[in-house]
Amino acid sequence: MKTRSWLQMLALLLAIVITLSACNVGGNTTDTTETTVETTVADETTAGEEDTSGETTVEETTKGEETTEAETTKEEETTEAELSEYRASISKSIKEIKEMYTLTDEYIDEALAKLAEFEEKAILGENSEDVDALYEEFEDMFYHIATQVSIATLIYYYDTTVEETNTQYLHANEKYGDMYNAYVETCKKVYENSPIRDELFADWTEADLKELFDYSPEIQELSQRNEELLVELNELVEPELYDRSAEIYAELVMNNQKIAKLNGYDNYYDYASAEIYGRDYDREDIAAFRELVRENFFLNADTLLNGWLNDYYNMSMMDSNKVYNFLYGTFDYMPKNHVEGYISSFAGTSTYEGFRHMLDNKNILFADSPNSHPSAFQMYLYELETPFCLYGSNGQSASTIVHEMGHYYAALYNSDVSSYDLAETQSQSNELLFLKYLESKMNSEVYGVIKGYNMYNFAVMSVVCVIIDEFEQRVYALESTEGYTSADFDAIMEDICQKYGGIAYLNENIVDINNYWRSVATNNPVYYISYAVSIVSSLSIFAAAEEDEAAAREIYRILIEETEENETFMSAVERSGLASPFDAETFAKLMPVMLGK
Repeated sequence: MKTRSWLQMLALLLAIVITLSACNVGGNTTDTTETTVETTVADETTAGEEDTSGETTVEETTKGEETTEAETTKEEETTEAELSEYRASISKSIKEIKEMYTLTDEYIDEALAKLAEFEEKAILGENSEDVDALYEEFEDMFYHIATQVSIATLIYYYDTTVEETNTQYLHANEKYGDMYNAYVETCKKVYENSPIRDELFADWTEADLKELFDYSPEIQELSQRNEELLVELNELVEPELYDRSAEIYAELVMNNQKIAKLNGYDNYYDYASAEIYGRDYDREDIAAFRELVRENFFLNADTLLNGWLNDYYNMSMMDSNKVYNFLYGTFDYMPKNHVEGYISSFAGTSTYEGFRHMLDNKNILFADSPNSHPSAFQMYLYELETPFCLYGSNGQSASTIVHEMGHYYAALYNSDVSSYDLAETQSQSNELLFLKYLESKMNSEVYGVIKGYNMYNFAVMSVVCVIIDEFEQRVYALESTEGYTSADFDAIMEDICQKYGGIAYLNENIVDINNYWRSVATNNPVYYISYAVSIVSSLSIFAAAEEDEAAAREIYRILIEETEENETFMSAVERSGLASPFDAETFAKLMPVMLGK
């Protein structure tokens, strides 16, 4: 039992669910209108790729949309075979993924039998080396089961409408939870009864032991019920979607509150902030940050919007189509594969090796089914000791590919995420370094609009994030959400939106906020403040790149490769030389860069 402690095994349990969630919402903010709030509510994570630009996207304002297909047809006709060959060279097929799923109830029984054998010999007090060997055998089986859950998740997200794979996904999660509960009970019995306890638990801390004995199997039962609710949510269609999603949310909140209390916390917001997302800032910091976002990003949103829109409307038809195709087109359908070019620009560095690892090892699944979940995310396959990325049908733009590549690169160095603010800084910084790289690869008019669009989207995404966070703070402060309806939750949201121009203004100019919270607060509870904070840190790296691109790339490398396993977000920010996202001075330096002054 010296290989991994209880908390490390618990981290694996959380990683299967939470890493997925983080990356669902952790997608880029430039890949927008294809995954609007209306579609994501019915569908993940992280987040499919969330739309925060509301009715002011290029897709809805484009003057040349009708010519886009004509412009690209020749390109598609001449490269279709090459495109298929290229994809096959860097990605696995769904057939290959399905062949990787081999979990059976018989294997679960074998793992339980191995765990029972370990328990028996440990309590008998036999040779500790032999007992450790049995534990390691069980641990290998445990990690195989965990990896199978991840594979079941990939298959489910490839096409969420297949009843067989939906059932398989829930079954795998249930069996994993049962295995985890059995593991916990065994550890308790061994600790209480084994004469060689001190040797077996030598690496366990007091915190490990407290968590062990505080753990209740009810936590897994509640988590499993939440999974079932989210599968139901994915299957909802109008007209039941709006009201039923609120009912589902009400039950999820109550389940989450029970989970928090079983873990010794008064409410789920505080529990998730500390134990799941690893935040090292408090509610006072968040309140101050929220005001900085309002004063800087919200109050400048119209200026940011009008800036790129004005330039876009004055473009030639050809250039406007280039903008549209880059923002919404599939990355490898572009006349230039900017992703490959970006990777090559790091040639000779460890960053280059990190980026190439994903492509060279084919650790990608392109979920091209029209019924795929629209998100993109990275997860870690523990048995195979490798990260893996899924790109949903609406999550395959160049910026989305690069965003998840940032997560992948980071996972090569630290597979267990301890801070989600840091994780999203690692991915969004990669997006923004990619944006800087594009400056020399596009004509100035096209790049200017794409940059302006990105600055606007990052700004309004931060606004939406802090609104969602305040909404969740209020919801998780309620005594109970039993019987809460759509109107009850919407009233809370409407009150919060007063300081952001009112809910009507937000709905018209940024996002349909009442639909939006139904997607993100259900799929990724208490996550969104991490996304907002990381946006500011990532924009700081972009600002550094505007002055010295090589230096900014080195900051990024340090942020990935020199981050210690359990390092906190603020520690990593300070050590790598980034400005604090909680300082007013940071925003003061960012705004001129974002506004192009």
